[in-house]
Order: sequence, then structure tokens, then C-alpha cells
Amino acid sequence: MKQEYLSDIELYFATKINRNSITITGDESKHIAKVMRHTVGDILHATDGAGNYFETTISEITKNSVIASINSAKKYFNNFEKIYFCFPRLKSSDRFEFELEKSIELGITNFIIFHSERTIPKGDKLERWNKIALAAMKQSLRTFLPKIEYASSLKKINSLNGRKIIFDQKGSESLIQYINESKGKINSENHYLIFGPEGGLSQKEINSVDDSLTLTLTQNRLRAETSVIATATAISLL
Repeated sequence: MKQEYLSDIELYFATKINRNSITITGDESKHIAKVMRHTVGDILHATDGAGNYFETTISEITKNSVIASINSAKKYFNNFEKIYFCFPRLKSSDRFEFELEKSIELGITNFIIFHSERTIPKGDKLERWNKIALAAMKQSLRTFLPKIEYASSLKKINSLNGRKIIFDQKGSESLIQYINESKGKINSENHYLIFGPEGGLSQKEINSVDDSLTLTLTQNRLRAETSVIATATAISLL
């Protein structure tokens, strides 16, 4: 049966789920009460970020929380739970955040941000990235809150169990060919899709990933963030 998707609603993130009610706290509750001016009795749509969607009715509004009784619930499935997007920070934080946001809107839910030899920014900004992830999830009406990790190098990704795919203009075959030939395996086993920074991955980094497959996206060269978004778009159509 084809999965039914959400549309034309405001979606909120619930931090606590009971059998008959949900509780929304923090900035989410303030937005509901102060910005959207919701009151007791209003219908509220929420997710727990784990694939569950709830249609609720607001029963109580306090200074720091909104409590709503559950009218109905629905469970969604994450079609891309075994797909991991692995890419480094970019010189431009705006371009990096743009590729992260758009990948989430297109349905990607697992991210490993890693430090590459040619990465200029250092360290992680997980708090900010998680805020972007939450906003993108709600904006695109998805029910899975993305998971974002940080790795200091490709070594961690190499140690993970699953198929490693590196994107490079000189790839042996295209992503579309791989998807067509894999006959759905991209959704049935862990796939780590590895993208380079500006200037690409070094040959040393490429060689450090064991048993990897190198794929290409197009015949022309793409900017780092364009490669990520193009791949997310192709996968979202599976």
C-alpha cells in the first residue's frame, strides 16, 4: 500500500509522548502559544521524530509547555534508514548549511560530517546543525528527526560496516546506473555515500577507504554542495 504523506499542516516536535497525550516544551511550545497564538481546544499536529505522527487537541498551555490529547496516530516508515550521507564542512558555512537542509528536506536522515585534508573549518557545530535538522524536518513535514555525527577523519567511516561509495568525476559508473543495477540493495544494506570538500578528496583519503566504489553524477564538474543535493534528489525518487 502506498504511504500517505502529510500536507497543509503545521508540524511540531513533541518531547514527551504518553499513551493518551503529548507534551511540547521549549521554543516549540513558545512558538505555538506566542507566535501562532494557539489556545486550548485547537488542533495540533506533532511528531516524536521517530516516525510517529499525532493529530491532537490542545488541553493545557503553561509557561513552558503545551499539553495535547491524542486524537489519532500514524506510523511512517523510513525508506532511507540505511543510507548515510558523509561530507565535510565547506569554506562557506551558508553553502554547507544549505546542502544539509536540502538533503533533509529530500528525505535523508543519517549524516556523518567528517574532517577532510582539504577542509578549512575545524571542529563541529552539532548544536547548530541539529537545530537546522529539526527545522528542516518540520518544514518538509517529515516524521524522522535526522541523526548527525561528527568524525575527525575518514577512518571512522571506513571502520563502519556497509558499502562505501565515493563520488568523483572520474567514477567508474554513474549513480543512476548503480541504483538500477543494485535492484534495491541501496535500501536494504548500509550505504555510506562519501563526498569531498572544495577541491575534492585527496588520493590518500580515497585510498584509505577499503573496498569502496567510485561513482560519478554527471559528465561536468559540480560544486561540492551541488553534488550532495543532486544525489539526495536522485535517492528521493526511489
